[in-house]
Amino acid sequence: MIDNCIRIAENENVIFTTFGDAMRVPGSSKSLLDVKAEGCDIRMVYSPLDALTLAKKNPEKRVVFFGLGFKLRCLQLHCQ
Repeated sequence: MIDNCIRIAENENVIFTTFGDAMRVPGSSKSLLDVKAEGCDIRMVYSPLDALTLAKKNPEKRVVFFGLGFKLRCLQLHCQ
């Protein structure tokens, strides 16, 4: 899963967003934090709404939000 995220984040026209706890999860050879240190545009967000704000401010980029866990289910329930 993390290796797929890294491949997406390495695209030049992508702003990759995720919660802070996902930044250090290791892939097969590196983490999202490692890829960020290499220069990829990876940003820690506190809410999926932060990713939406980034997307509105950067219409020329593809903003990807990677989320996992119960927080997303809570957001889904809140939005229904």
